[in-house]
Amino acid sequence: MYNWIMNMRKTLLLTLTLMLVSCGPTPPPPSTEAGAATEGPTSTPTPVPATPLPTASPAPTSARSALFTEVENAVEARPSPSDEYAPASVGLTILTGGAARTGDDGRARLDLLPDATILRLAPNTIFALSELEETDDGPFTILKLFIGKIYIILSGGELQVETPSGLASVRGSMMGVSYDPKTGAMTVTCLEGHCRLQNRDHGIDLVAGQAADIRDGALSDEPRDLTDGELLDWFEFTPELGELGDRLPNLRDRINNLPRLPRPRPRR
Repeated sequence: MYNWIMNMRKTLLLTLTLMLVSCGPTPPPPSTEAGAATEGPTSTPTPVPATPLPTASPAPTSARSALFTEVENAVEARPSPSDEYAPASVGLTILTGGAARTGDDGRARLDLLPDATILRLAPNTIFALSELEETDDGPFTILKLFIGKIYIILSGGELQVETPSGLASVRGSMMGVSYDPKTGAMTVTCLEGHCRLQNRDHGIDLVAGQAADIRDGALSDEPRDLTDGELLDWFEFTPELGELGDRLPNLRDRINNLPRLPRPRPRR
């Protein structure tokens, strides 16, 4: 009897507990406020295009170039590094990296623009325009001479001529450069102003009427006087000198005694 009473009490107590639980308040739903964890997939935000960062404007390229103003006989040019050599003609423009070459009887005049420096190419000459720049001190030009003779009448700035043997430079004056790749011989003639010739060991400065040489890799110890043959070449390949004689007072007597050779009529 006692056991039956105890079982009844347990049953009643369990029933009462279940009734109280079922009648209690419903628990609140999971929070969806910021910071609360949620389950399941969430919405994907719409991508916002990235704002491109400002980039520096490309450096302006030099507006300088070389223009053929005279062409005689066999002359070819390559206006840019990507071009092939083709016959040159008056009005053809060469840009940085371009090149020109003359044949056995070829001659040419090129004007560097806009500064009006004059380049004269003798026969059997090959050269390239390595640099054509503008600086605070004026135009800056670098030519590469592979063979032959080139004459410069500079109108401003600085011009350099590179060969495997040495480097020639001129400021505000007239300079001629010759190079023979077979022997490595290089000669600089200075007709006016200030010129310079240097190799890996040292350099030598020249003034009007002087010249210097590199022979067998060795540079002259001191300047020497221009020879009559070198003066004659200047007048042979740069006819502009006929109008510039007043700029060469120290050489006037020697120039007046030079023979004049007939020149072919330029092809225009």
